[in-house]
Amino acid sequence: MPSAEHRYRATALDRVFADTRIITAVGPVRGLDVGRTRRTLTAAEQADAEAHLALEPRSDTRHWRYRTDIAGDNVTASSGPTDDLGRMLTEIRSRDGKRSPLDVIVFDDHLAIDYSHGIGDGQIGVMMLAAFCDDADGTLVPGLASGLPASSTWKALWRHYSRNPKTILDFRRLRGRHRPEVDDGSAPRRRIENWETAKVSRAGYMSRARVDELKHWTAENMPGATAASISIALWSAALRAEGVDVAEHVMVLFNSRRYLDPAQQNSHGNFAVGIPLHLPSGTTPVAIATAMREVIESGWPIAVLGMSQLRDIATQVRSSAGPQVDDSVVDVPGTLRLAVSDLGRVRVFDHLDWVDDGRPPQMAASLEPDGPDGCTMLIAEIAGGRTYTASFCSKMIDVAVVDSALQRMCGDPVALLHHA
Repeated sequence: MPSAEHRYRATALDRVFADTRIITAVGPVRGLDVGRTRRTLTAAEQADAEAHLALEPRSDTRHWRYRTDIAGDNVTASSGPTDDLGRMLTEIRSRDGKRSPLDVIVFDDHLAIDYSHGIGDGQIGVMMLAAFCDDADGTLVPGLASGLPASSTWKALWRHYSRNPKTILDFRRLRGRHRPEVDDGSAPRRRIENWETAKVSRAGYMSRARVDELKHWTAENMPGATAASISIALWSAALRAEGVDVAEHVMVLFNSRRYLDPAQQNSHGNFAVGIPLHLPSGTTPVAIATAMREVIESGWPIAVLGMSQLRDIATQVRSSAGPQVDDSVVDVPGTLRLAVSDLGRVRVFDHLDWVDDGRPPQMAASLEPDGPDGCTMLIAEIAGGRTYTASFCSKMIDVAVVDSALQRMCGDPVALLHHA
């Protein structure tokens, strides 16, 4: 069982995300039960003396303790509505009461998890959803305890660059090509008050028929495009079609576990990195796919983690209490910054017993934007259909505009791409 004697050395990325929340949900699923979920969570805590999901993230210290008895009143039942996943995620975020590092809400046929990003990125969120819904055979629980070893970044760096030393030059070249221009202060700006209170999530669903139609059309007309590059192009085009001024740089999330030995790729922590790519209006899905492939082959994502570690080592001695910053009023550019994470086909839910009443299986997730001018998008494909979850500040962009963009994208994606 986890003990206070055990300590986890948090990475710089862990600490940055310690106070940020990820909220994720899946459904409709038959047979959900609060008691069974608590037992599964307890089993995961007891699976290892340093069970990763038992961490207590803190942004003000490098050494985190492992909590005990983590399956108590943080696992609750709810009879709230689940017909609109975006609204459900928003209501979970804005609910009253203190948050624990890991909260689980069990609805009639949906399960949601609200957890500190410090515990890990989206990979552990997806695995927890699958296990807490149903892990009758106990195969998923052990994986929830597995954390990334402290040496993961250095081993991944060596593994990539020792095999592909010339890609160091590619990384430097790409970073220069995609580097944002220095803001000269001439662009329009906006002042937004208390933006944290206006965080909202909205979700759109693209049916299996529409997804199939999109796949066939892009295979014929845009060979080389990927599901992720198509999603980025669609979302950008949908927002611009609604009159939104979208920034030319898009933060694309890459899972750096691809650089690890396969035996470690299922371990948990914060190992996904956002890379800012210059993707101005009119950039095709093929060009986006090319840029993403170049980033992966150059090792840029794992290089970012390495540089983060080096900066952290160089600042070992620092004040525990930084200056107080008043962020109640924020001055930001007038353009909307996009961050996109495409999980692709999520197969870990294949064992679940979906409710067969005409509602499609869906997974939605809210990734908090890093400022009022940010808008995150997470895409997950289950049973052939795709769910798109946008999280943003409603004082920066109106909810109705986002709803309309999601509707435009999911309703007729081929037409949107064709005329973009």
